[in-house]
Amino acid sequence: MKLFIIAALALVAVADRPQPSYRPRPTYAAPTYAAPTYAPAPTYKPQPKYAPAPSYGHSSYKPIAILGQEDVHPGDGTYSSKFSTENGIYRSETGVPVPGYGKNAYGEAEDLYRQEGSWSYTNGYGEAVKVAFVADENGYQPSSDILPTPVPTEYPTPEVDPTYVEPQPSYGKPAYQPAYKPAYN
Repeated sequence: MKLFIIAALALVAVADRPQPSYRPRPTYAAPTYAAPTYAPAPTYKPQPKYAPAPSYGHSSYKPIAILGQEDVHPGDGTYSSKFSTENGIYRSETGVPVPGYGKNAYGEAEDLYRQEGSWSYTNGYGEAVKVAFVADENGYQPSSDILPTPVPTEYPTPEVDPTYVEPQPSYGKPAYQPAYKPAYN
């Protein structure tokens, strides 16, 4: 019986194998593509006339020249920098390292800078605008006439006469009280 099962399995294995084919493999032609065809461009009669882009008062762009620029880094950690342009922009800044008032993300002390400077320009109304600033452990602190001033949030408390007694409401019977009349009579 075992021999019969083994022989049946061998026959199934041999019968499952594909028989060799001696025919040539089929060949396929490569696909061909045709160039797309487009409709001809429309012709306008008469041809449209485009106006030049508006200049808004600027006939052409003119680069602004830098009249002076100076950067000084003496090597001891301090620096100074300033520049000015022909259209009236000016900026000046100096920085001095201040050790020990800051800590990095790891809690270690690190040296930071105290920076002072100013910048100025001429606004669209022809008025000179100047802003001076200090940046240190208290943050960036600008000062200028153009900056809005905060409205005071604390006002002095007015003095109250100690003999003043505030009137108390009377909780007596009101002058008019409608009579209750049930609706189910």
